[in-house]
This record gives sequence, structure tokens and C-alpha cells, in this order.
Amino acid sequence: MEPHALASPGCEDPPPVMIDPRPHVIGSFDGEYSYLASAAPVPTPFRGNVFSTSEHAFAAARAANPDDVVHLLSVDSAEDATAFGETIEAVEDWDVDRYAAMEVIVAAKFAHNAHLGVQLAATMGSVLVNGNTVHDQIWGTCLCPQHIDVDGDNALGVILMSVRMRLAAELAAPDPLETENP
Repeated sequence: MEPHALASPGCEDPPPVMIDPRPHVIGSFDGEYSYLASAAPVPTPFRGNVFSTSEHAFAAARAANPDDVVHLLSVDSAEDATAFGETIEAVEDWDVDRYAAMEVIVAAKFAHNAHLGVQLAATMGSVLVNGNTVHDQIWGTCLCPQHIDVDGDNALGVILMSVRMRLAAELAAPDPLETENP
């Protein structure tokens, strides 16, 4: 059956609604979106400790030696935490487990900092891309001339969108303590 056959006699078909199929993209985690970056100075709980940034927590997740975790608690900058994390002995299967570790860390970051969880949920409908110029094609997409035409894996952006989906669902759910029981 043709679409116009369903219309009532004498009614004109409404004009088609034009929807822009291109999603809104948040293409870098700086400025108003700096809180999305792993290096943002946002307290992040992980395995019984609270780290200065998610980057610190991620380096701690990599650490096979507990002394390295203790050291990371005193490291000042995210850049120093990253550099230190790259020099330490990694836990077994780190290359596989690092994605799950990052998802746990990102979820903990936004659960611990509820105001930022609300901000993350407010980005719903936008694609989150960890755009960078440091050749990071795993956790983001490098925008330098060498990589501009090569999509990165954007693992951090994907993880953030996954965490965002769960947060948005939690924020939309009614509070069970406020609902009446029959």
C-alpha cells in the first residue's frame, strides 16, 4: 500500500521532515569538556585509593608491584603519572585488560563526582571523540597532519559514551525511596 493511500480523502500529505543525519561531535576534551579527559584534575577512586586523576588510577591499574601504586598516590601531574606508568612492570594480560580497567576507572570517576556525571549525561546525543595531536590512535583520534585521514580507535570516547548511557539511565530512573508502595 502506498503511503498516500493511508491519508484521509482531501488531506494533503505533510511535508517531509528533514533530519540532519550527522551527529553532533564533541571532538576534543578541552575547554568546557576538559572534565572528560583522563588528565583532568578530578579525584578518582580505584581499588581503595583515591587518585588525583583518572590517569593516575589507570597507571595504578597497570602496576604489578604494590609499591608502584603507593608511589602514584604522590605523583603530582597526570603527565608524570603516565610517564611513570609506562616504565613499571605491568600486570599479566595488561594489553587485553586495560580497556576493562579504563571503563571501571571512568565509571568510578563519574560516580564519585556526581556533578560531573550529570554533565556527562547532558552530552547525550553527541559523539565523544578524544581528539589529540600526540599520535594517540588507541584512546583517541590524532588530528595531526600525519593522521588526519586515519580514524583512531577512540577507546576513551567509546568508554565515556558507554558510561554516559548507564548514567543517563540511572538519572532517569525513579528513586525507589521516593515511590510509594501499594
